[in-house]
Amino acid sequence: MDNPLHDPQASQPIHFRIGTRGSDLAMWQAHFTKRQIEEHGGTVELIIISTQGDRIQNVAFDKMEGKGFFTKEIESALLEDRIDIAVHSHKDLETTSPEGLCIAAVPARGPVEDVLIMHRSKRDDRTPLCISRKAIVGTSSHRRRAQLQTLQPDLDIVPLRGNVPTRVEKLRSGAYDAIVLARAGIERLELDLSDLYVHVLPANQFVPAPAQGALGIQMRESDSRLAWISSVLNDEATRDNIERERGVLRELEGGCMLPFGAHVMQERLRCFLETPDGPRLSEVHLDRHASIGEGTVHALSRLTNPLQGTVFLSKSSDTWPIFESLAHAAGLKTVGQSLIHMETTEAQWPVAPVTTDWLWLHSPSAVEAMQSLIPTFPGDIACAGKGTAAALARISDQRAAWVGTGTPEKTHVDFAAILNVNDSRVFVPHSDRSMNRWAGLTQPERIIAWCAYETTLHPSILTQHDVAVITSPSQWEAYAAGNHCASRIVTLGTSTAAAVKANGNCSRIEVASEPSEWETWLAVERAFDS
Repeated sequence: MDNPLHDPQASQPIHFRIGTRGSDLAMWQAHFTKRQIEEHGGTVELIIISTQGDRIQNVAFDKMEGKGFFTKEIESALLEDRIDIAVHSHKDLETTSPEGLCIAAVPARGPVEDVLIMHRSKRDDRTPLCISRKAIVGTSSHRRRAQLQTLQPDLDIVPLRGNVPTRVEKLRSGAYDAIVLARAGIERLELDLSDLYVHVLPANQFVPAPAQGALGIQMRESDSRLAWISSVLNDEATRDNIERERGVLRELEGGCMLPFGAHVMQERLRCFLETPDGPRLSEVHLDRHASIGEGTVHALSRLTNPLQGTVFLSKSSDTWPIFESLAHAAGLKTVGQSLIHMETTEAQWPVAPVTTDWLWLHSPSAVEAMQSLIPTFPGDIACAGKGTAAALARISDQRAAWVGTGTPEKTHVDFAAILNVNDSRVFVPHSDRSMNRWAGLTQPERIIAWCAYETTLHPSILTQHDVAVITSPSQWEAYAAGNHCASRIVTLGTSTAAAVKANGNCSRIEVASEPSEWETWLAVERAFDS
């Protein structure tokens, strides 16, 4: 195609004026855009514009009047023809551009996740967010605050203002134990955070803001160079995902102050919204053949309309408070009750700890069974998941050196790989039903097994329920023995799903992608949607 930046009657290429805020991150964004244009034949000058959000640093966002704290002045400069291009952090933009302006391009997206940056002394892998209980965390984002409170309610969350380097220095000064920032900003500025611990909050657990990690290139609708800028800077896949995320925000009639997150991943749109009834978490499958509007309507309906029914959870409900809050906010009743009982065996315990490199604890029951030996165990401790690590923390000052995902199939494989690579041995206190998970994963001499407790089934008469969440094959055996048969079953892991199928059960089965409260809730939502 002809290059419209070159006027055949002129000796110089056409010039662009890019308007930008003066912060380090805004300047990175502007220089990124400048390089792309210059590489394709244009010339660029940068014009720094001060915004309301830059000038007022001592007032929390929710106390400031109006909208567009970081964009309004730059958009005004565009409309008044003082600049030709505005480069924004896309998540800061209103969902509808002012009349006369449009988004000319959305470049390929950077990292989408949030990060929790903390003093190293505050790291605690046993907690949901890997940070010490009751830590002081700085953020002025309502979305981040709502998700922090949902995932770890004990945190003390306080306002935080300033550009990215300023916020990091406030953390270093001791004003906070931790702060939450966007991963994209940290990586783009190449900040040295080696003195701090950076915990990346997975996007499937901590839902990012719509369009987080993406830039929005804004221009006047009347500018003849729109198509050329789009051809140089636009990434169609990123733009499509951004439209889906921001489409739900637009229908909610909320801006960046709304406690709302949305993220497209693997053909699914996941949304989080803090409501008066509590946190709502929802996810919908994206049909790429359907319009963006259709997906928006489906996601909005799932996120805002209440469900009706009762969920049975095969464990004590007070051990899963996040699941409880998500279910209750969606309008569901929950009944939590374990259908099995773990009982320490009468076998003779070792007089002294067995000499191995590792002690493997695969459940809170294993922690309880090993309570008397843990203080004198000479090796490292491995826990199958965070629930087990938390149980360990309640009875001992020893911290787990390795904590798995909690997914039985994956966790055993991952830990066996460590044994094989390091030529290590592991002491495995287990129940009379659990040792088969180690079969074939490592050489038998690496494992010293000890049947520490027995599993007893306790089938119970349960109230009527619509969905049953079954957490283990043993729980399923007890559930089935009680002649219960919900039409929809949610399982934690494929081994439990296989046990349900082997029973000849005709219920619809949904498998949680991870054995977490977050993913289990989404599996329950899918079950109600079927």
